[in-house]
Amino acid sequence: MTSAARNKRTCPRCKVAFDVDAAFCPNDGTALEPRGEARSDADPYIGTVIHGDIQIKSVAGAGAMGRVYRAHQRGIDRDVAVKILHRELSGNLALVQRFHREGKIASKLQHPHVVEVYLAGQLADGALYIAMEFLDGMSLATATTAAGGSMPLERALPIVLQICDAVGEGHSRGIVHRDLKPENVMLVHRADTRDWVKVLDFGIAKLSLGEQSMETAAGLIFGTARYISPEGAQGATVGPPGDVYSIAVMLYQLLAGRTPFDAEQPVGLLIKHIHDAPPPLRSWPAAANVPEPIARVIMDNLAKDPSLRAPGARAFGNAIAGAAKEANVSISDVGVVARMSMPDVAVRRSAVEPTLDDAAAQPAPIVPAPPTALTPVMPARRATDALADTTADEALPREISTRPPLTHEPASTTAGSPAPTRKSATILVLLAFLLGVALTALVMQYVSGRRDTERIALVQRARSALARGHYVEPPGDNVRDLVMIGLAKWPDDADLVKVQSDAAHEIVTRAMAARSGGDVNGARELAETAHELDPTDGTARMLLAHYDDELAALSADAGGDLGGARVTLEVPIGRAHPGGRAELVARVIVSSKRHEVTGASFVVTGPGLAAEGLVVPAIGEGTYRGSFAPPREGNYEIAFEANVGGASVRANRRLTVTR
Repeated sequence: MTSAARNKRTCPRCKVAFDVDAAFCPNDGTALEPRGEARSDADPYIGTVIHGDIQIKSVAGAGAMGRVYRAHQRGIDRDVAVKILHRELSGNLALVQRFHREGKIASKLQHPHVVEVYLAGQLADGALYIAMEFLDGMSLATATTAAGGSMPLERALPIVLQICDAVGEGHSRGIVHRDLKPENVMLVHRADTRDWVKVLDFGIAKLSLGEQSMETAAGLIFGTARYISPEGAQGATVGPPGDVYSIAVMLYQLLAGRTPFDAEQPVGLLIKHIHDAPPPLRSWPAAANVPEPIARVIMDNLAKDPSLRAPGARAFGNAIAGAAKEANVSISDVGVVARMSMPDVAVRRSAVEPTLDDAAAQPAPIVPAPPTALTPVMPARRATDALADTTADEALPREISTRPPLTHEPASTTAGSPAPTRKSATILVLLAFLLGVALTALVMQYVSGRRDTERIALVQRARSALARGHYVEPPGDNVRDLVMIGLAKWPDDADLVKVQSDAAHEIVTRAMAARSGGDVNGARELAETAHELDPTDGTARMLLAHYDDELAALSADAGGDLGGARVTLEVPIGRAHPGGRAELVARVIVSSKRHEVTGASFVVTGPGLAAEGLVVPAIGEGTYRGSFAPPREGNYEIAFEANVGGASVRANRRLTVTR
């Protein structure tokens, strides 16, 4: 086996191999396993002694970044958990930095609902490790499955309040979790409390989707995609409201038995988080009886706009507790309800070294200091004082005569007209100024009115082009051209930006539809158009990278005659029963519309069927569907066959039927 083949990880379900950077299968989400010679049944770390005191005993679990072991600390006779990063990921600088960051952050979070970290370091072979509190319990994901997919309100609310308290403690210290999901929440026993929460993996942030191919990134974020916030799905900065969104998704799932969004591929989930409105919680049968105040709080905190959610986890917990009180729902006190009354502390900067995607810390508000005894305070002036300051007009001097008055002189004399006073001149200047202001305002209003009329007309033209589907054609009368003209005159105009965003969203939806039909080239062209129309649209950017990767893979696997064709086959794993209908779905993905797909069918062989098997018609175009009723228990082999451009393609899966 070549070195390249050994450095692969294989999906045990679909048997497809991927690069070592991928931890989950992008096709079905199954955890990937080392391939061929790279796989060993004997774990190399069992029996290893760390720091001269901690001996690794057994494997406790595995995840995307590494394995978790149960170990024993001999000096103080206690069990501990040791997380060791996969050695093949040690070359990924971003992951290594975040692994170190987890230890630093968790060591600073001393909280009853946060896992305690004891030690971090590096093993002799270069692998990184963290030694932490051993939790003898189960993950929230496992507990939810064991409960039948959903939990009663009286159990779900205390669990989520504890999560809010733990995550809120991080928010008060400037720490955002960014990867909250049921797998990162443990339920352990503490005294009389069976569901004592411990939140794991503080500081393990998602990888930036722009740093690697979508195929690899999709595998790494498969478990996170169901709970990621809209801003996180777009690769934007995730702050405390992003964690609030993830907690709201978990509570939605605990009550409804499913998350708000579902999709066959992780990228589909990301797009739904960004664009789609979540179904009302009480529209699902399992959550039909959830009190309206509680359902309202959950739905409010699934808002796309982070500013419309609770500012932090403790504020969200307060809202949940308040809604429960309003609905007369009793919440058992697990030591957290009292703390929920504490207001959220403004997010402040952590002492931990920041990373590029850290949420920006909000500075504390500046409060003006009150006057001190040394600050002179002037008393209020009286109205009479103000009047006294006014300078009186000077009176005209009287004419003084030394002559005696004439006997027949008139008693009065005629005086000349007085000269204009200073007050009169001031009034005239003021009137002239006011007249000028009024004329200027009239002119400005006229010009502004004309410009606003022009802007409104341009927005209407852009919306009309959008309604007709004229995204980039014809020249001069399409959304792209009209929006560019408008934004050059009125930068950041909200109406124009909205038309631009709506157009990109429509094109993205068409791209996904084209991809579902098997037209990867067409999907790629549409994604490129959406990205060209709105370069800020993170979904269009992700799809473009994803389709580029798919086309590259098709070209590499084409073999010349197929023109780049690939087949995926889905069977209802774990849902087929004797006598029931088993739905089959196959997709034929081609790199060009020139290659016609013909002769599509499913062939089923297995117990209770004829030796030549059962031929099931495959109906559809691009996506093909069929169904059959397995007659008995056992393993059935499902094959999908078709002809693409004169060459045969085939995909096989096994279906296990149980009662």
